[in-house]
Amino acid sequence: MTLSFSKSKLEFDKKFATSNEFSNFLPEHLQVKKTTILKGKNGAKNEQYYKWQFLFSLINSGMYIKDYVGTEVYFPKGNKNSAPIKFDCAIFDDVNWFEHYQSYHLLKDQGSLDWLRRHIIAVVEIKKEDSKDIETIWNQQLKPALKESENGFCLGVIYDTERLYLFKKQGDLFLRLNEGFNTKKEDSQTKDLQLHLTDSYNTIPSFEQLIQKVYHPKIDRSKRTIDDLEVISGVYSTQLTDGISTILRTMDKVSMQNQRGYEILIQIIALKIYDEKRSAKIESFLDWHKTDKEKEHIDLLFFVTSKERNYTKISDDNIQSFIERMRLLYAEASQSYQFILKRDDRETIAWEKEEHIRIIAEVVEQFQDYSFVKSDKSDLYQIVFHKFANAFSKAEKGQFLTPIPIIDFLVQIVNPRSTDKIIDPTSGIADFLSVSYVNSKGTLQDNNIYGLDNDEQMIMLAQLNMLLNGDGNAKLEYKPDKGSITWKFDDRDNLVEINSKFHKNGNWDNWKDQTKLKKFDVVLTNPPFGEDRAFEPKDVNDREAIECYEMWNLYGGKKIDLGVVFLENAYRILKDNGRIGIVLSNSIASIDTHKEARKWLMKKMRIVAIFDLPANVFGETGVNTSVIVAYKPSDRDLKKLQEQNYQVFFRGIEKVGYEVKTSKRVKFFSPIYKINPINFETVIDDEGQVLLDEEFTDTIHDFKKWCNGQEKTLQDLFIKRK
Repeated sequence: MTLSFSKSKLEFDKKFATSNEFSNFLPEHLQVKKTTILKGKNGAKNEQYYKWQFLFSLINSGMYIKDYVGTEVYFPKGNKNSAPIKFDCAIFDDVNWFEHYQSYHLLKDQGSLDWLRRHIIAVVEIKKEDSKDIETIWNQQLKPALKESENGFCLGVIYDTERLYLFKKQGDLFLRLNEGFNTKKEDSQTKDLQLHLTDSYNTIPSFEQLIQKVYHPKIDRSKRTIDDLEVISGVYSTQLTDGISTILRTMDKVSMQNQRGYEILIQIIALKIYDEKRSAKIESFLDWHKTDKEKEHIDLLFFVTSKERNYTKISDDNIQSFIERMRLLYAEASQSYQFILKRDDRETIAWEKEEHIRIIAEVVEQFQDYSFVKSDKSDLYQIVFHKFANAFSKAEKGQFLTPIPIIDFLVQIVNPRSTDKIIDPTSGIADFLSVSYVNSKGTLQDNNIYGLDNDEQMIMLAQLNMLLNGDGNAKLEYKPDKGSITWKFDDRDNLVEINSKFHKNGNWDNWKDQTKLKKFDVVLTNPPFGEDRAFEPKDVNDREAIECYEMWNLYGGKKIDLGVVFLENAYRILKDNGRIGIVLSNSIASIDTHKEARKWLMKKMRIVAIFDLPANVFGETGVNTSVIVAYKPSDRDLKKLQEQNYQVFFRGIEKVGYEVKTSKRVKFFSPIYKINPINFETVIDDEGQVLLDEEFTDTIHDFKKWCNGQEKTLQDLFIKRK
């Protein structure tokens, strides 16, 4: 079994960290089996140590075979008296490269030199300078080296004291491999390449991926499986961003940026996910008993050919073959994804309408070469999912997407466990739920996950979100208007509506039939809140709905902050010892207007922690926010805790790892990276990934440590895993 690059690097360190000498396993210029010194006179690791650390990791990880790789490779520069260009390492596309290399250097065969320039596909520069002058290394060493390649594409690597930087020569352009680092896209010069940011080790392309980039072999998309698809990462951020813009533009051109258009878009993405899982045969936890033949991946159906796209009218045979394939896939997927796909595909898609077909073909074309299932969920979310969700979100409904760092923080604090039933009553796109599932490493069951929202598009996206991360069995429901203010899950997983005739002042368990409300172990939510979103009844129905809440009377019966309403809602749908994590305006925890809410909360729950977040952390609202974490003990246990004057964990968080910026009137979250105060370089982790400048990680650690000094129930809920 091959190791990852980072694990191979650790293996090298384990074997050779204390060694002075190393036997080279690759040619060095014209020599083979040479011995290299790994330490300087002072006993510290020298540049050679890091060179062989990199090459050992590259080859032992299985990404490259050593036959294609050489070190200390010399190419001529200028006239014969000029010093040659030296590559610390070069990678070729042919195992016979060394014969041509010897032929040039020993026999001065110019044909062999031409051959080498046509077949070199990567050059590597090794340094031990702690990234002190990456700009100079790039501009004066690696960039000239890349120019020696006569291919349209060549990979460039700087590996400086374990810090990795990936570049590319593409035609006449010299850029970072990760397109997200090229701030002016194709017009980026050296100063525009964000050379303070490293690439993580897992973004190094394999030999096969590099060959694809260099030679673009013709792809027969009808004969591909999930294994042939590219993993989504920053390397493809520009193509994917442009692709998403093209999809949205196409929808606009055919006048389909509406409910029906979004529904078609979401359904086609669901087909994409289903097709990948179908290809990989991801069906059950019992795959271990299958034969090798049964485990073989099957061909994908989610593709469109250039012939199919170049149709004149819908009745053309080419486009009809595409429609037939999509309908076949839809019919099969609808049996598994009943919550997104209709039993009859024609309920949503009019296959005879060109505007519908144009949208579907565009979505397929833009996404057909990338894997949603194999990709890292954070990359998939940031590059694809978040862009669509932003297009669908509505500020006027208080519908703002919670930043992922805050979601991940709150999930780790509240600690959803494998047997817990978890709900987000204002689910939006279900990020709290999907992150809870991902953090549980699949131990949290999809059928224990619930969400409710008053926007149908958000629920469709939520279903997609859970489909990407789980098995698609989460119970996510749409109810218009008041949503979860009046609608609750019962113990049979149906939605039931509370009303003031039976459920006034929080008396929600008073039903005249056999109805019982479902109670949850965990409520995680970021509801609408703030003075400008206060609930003020406009008619009898509004008043009857809000009278179901005890807080309504405590606030005087005129208007109430929706955050307070959802706080009470969270409490009332909790089991005994259930716990909540809720994002609210910090005025609820501080100003006199909300003193009744604070008194009520103290009487009902054991407050565990309050985290104050900096202003503008959500970008769109500009409201100062706090996160309240609590659990619901029995009346007897709560009284006992109050008598003991229980402790509450308080922490003001200043650094969240990003800042809100605006580009072309669109707000976005721009990362802020951690800087080493000694050398002023960005800090990387064991995977080579640049760390964000955030206080969430330390706060989680401090909170868990604090929990060890609290009551047993709190410890069981917040630091133990089931």
